[in-house]
Amino acid sequence: MSTHYTSPRISFTTILKWQLSKFWRKRSTEDSTLPVVTQEGLPDGEYALWLGHASLWLKIAGTTVAIDPVLGDIPLYRRKSPLPLPKDQLNADVILITHAHYDHYDKSSIAYLLRQNPQMIIVAPAGFWRYLKGKIDRERCFELEWWESVMVGGLFITLTPSKHWSKRTPYDTNKALWGGYVIQNAEHTLYHSGDSAYGEHFKEIGEKFEIDEAFLPIGAYRPEAIMKHNHLNPPEALEAACDLGVKTIIPIHYGTFILSDEPIDEPIEWFEKLIRSVSYPFHPHILRVGEIYRFKEISTFKST
Repeated sequence: MSTHYTSPRISFTTILKWQLSKFWRKRSTEDSTLPVVTQEGLPDGEYALWLGHASLWLKIAGTTVAIDPVLGDIPLYRRKSPLPLPKDQLNADVILITHAHYDHYDKSSIAYLLRQNPQMIIVAPAGFWRYLKGKIDRERCFELEWWESVMVGGLFITLTPSKHWSKRTPYDTNKALWGGYVIQNAEHTLYHSGDSAYGEHFKEIGEKFEIDEAFLPIGAYRPEAIMKHNHLNPPEALEAACDLGVKTIIPIHYGTFILSDEPIDEPIEWFEKLIRSVSYPFHPHILRVGEIYRFKEISTFKST
């Protein structure tokens, strides 16, 4: 594991001060005010469908892919935007899990989807089998190191580095890897970064792949002393998109869970302000929760 891809550990004192500070100020409990596009089920054709936070449903080359599916509340955090379609309408051929944190790997959501889709497979970072034992047959779970790939249906799926870390219990810090995914077929290349701080890995990924759409996180950036080592803020996400050389950036990881100190809708408001005031060498495309993105369509929401 390359240490320059690993977020530095934050001191216990810094984290304790942050947690104690919440007792001295009103904790935000507001729901997102952003519109949600409801769907009766998964659409036909090829698409990307954002379910909120980092959860994404894709269909490419006849293969349906779910990335970091979180279908309800998670421990200690209530979902602030509704799931945009009925759970029983969700199906997938493969689940991609970026890392073990609760807002990306939700055990109850994975268990539900496995019951709904008994032949589904899971692709996850190396070391992740520790969390999936007894939930899926070993031969249907593929663990990848950074830059390793697996072929699923007509898709070539590669685990790429991110600057982050992994933990679910007091005893498993960085026992499993973390990362993002590049998903390719002969006609299309998508990238979902998972969680990541800004770093040189974005240029490395951009040198290896010609990416059409990058789904990049823009939320959970305050307090900066803690979050800058783990997540992107909106200007950093736009800089990462430049490094990646993408054709389109689609922001995610906001508006669903209050994991940090910024107001729930601030990330997308900041992002919109930036793309209106600065010219970028790519198309920004903003999706609402539940909105369908068609790969062949070019965004009309351009920076000026």
